[in-house]
Amino acid sequence: MYDRVRLLLTIFIIIFFAGISEANIGENSLRVNLIKYDPYPVNPDTDLNVWIQVKNIGENDVSGATIELIPTYPFTIKPGESAIKNPGTIRKNDELVYKFSMHVDKNAFIGTNTLEVGYRILDNGFTKKEFDIEVGTDVVDARGTVRLEKTTSYPEVLMPDDSGTVTLNLKNSALEYTIKMDNKDYSMNAHIQSAQLVGNEFIEVTGEPYYNAGIVGPGDSIDFPFSIMVRNNTPDGTYFLDFNLKGAARLYSLNLKIPVKVDSSSIQSTLSETPKLNPGGVILSVANNRPNSVNAATVIPEGNGTFEPAEYFIGTMEPDELFTVKFDLKANDDKDIRFKLRFKNGNNWHESEALTVKLNGSDPLLSQNTENSSLLPVILILAAVFVIIGAFFIIMKRRRAKSA
Repeated sequence: MYDRVRLLLTIFIIIFFAGISEANIGENSLRVNLIKYDPYPVNPDTDLNVWIQVKNIGENDVSGATIELIPTYPFTIKPGESAIKNPGTIRKNDELVYKFSMHVDKNAFIGTNTLEVGYRILDNGFTKKEFDIEVGTDVVDARGTVRLEKTTSYPEVLMPDDSGTVTLNLKNSALEYTIKMDNKDYSMNAHIQSAQLVGNEFIEVTGEPYYNAGIVGPGDSIDFPFSIMVRNNTPDGTYFLDFNLKGAARLYSLNLKIPVKVDSSSIQSTLSETPKLNPGGVILSVANNRPNSVNAATVIPEGNGTFEPAEYFIGTMEPDELFTVKFDLKANDDKDIRFKLRFKNGNNWHESEALTVKLNGSDPLLSQNTENSSLLPVILILAAVFVIIGAFFIIMKRRRAKSA
């Protein structure tokens, strides 16, 4: 009897924690976003389409998920349409986009209304997110547009496995607040509905899209910073991310390619003077081989001895900049010592390959010169002997010729 109770209790605990684990996997793995809705704003008693993005941002595949739209007043699902989508298994890093068609009640509140979208993992409850939907009787009668003024990346050039920020600056280039066309005044304000940066197989955009970003007046600018991450083992090169901007009213949409540079080169150290040529010290040359500046560059010695300074802090290094670094050394033995370089590319720490310096090794060039110097007297003596012998034979030959 006791064994049967213990078995039932064990099965219950396993099922309970498995359910918790599955719920946590879903909650930590899926992200739901509203990409866009059309029309904007939507009028009462009209149809509305919304596009929902679901992305697996976790480390595992998610199975048994359903994506659900929970329409509340003034929104209802159109007849024949479904408010539930069944993607099945959503693999790691997969992005799915679903379109839902709804109708807006004729007595809808004019202004901002809320729409709930979320997901379920099996029967573990509903994880939801709320989005604002603008309902209005008239489309804003504006003619303002924006253009991409500049793009900045921090750091300027990323390395594999780096995280950074891409900031897009958009400007309303209009000079006046109103423009008269056909005897009618039009506003030159620019209304921005959404702005989204889309990643690719090498670079992931970790920042959320912007929705209902507001109004940009003539001559004004607005910044959209997006967090990005370069995946490990990404080859060097320039990668283009898709930037999609949707404007409200008469503002034209933008679809642009945003470049992001990736370069795996590092800072490097070389030996300027060996301990043999500079007893009690080591002199290094440290160069920044990267196409952008790096920060907090530090040379760190390692070995059985005392180094002065214990670490050499260089700080900021511009591209192609060279520093000379000197360490005073009191070695406890003749084993090799190492010098490694640590630096920051943006907010990312990196270490370059360590430089090994041999304390007991001989300098081949110095040894060769020493050997040549020791052989020089011998060569000179042999040359003198040959000269003397040659002169002796020449003199003897001349004497024999005269006596004959």
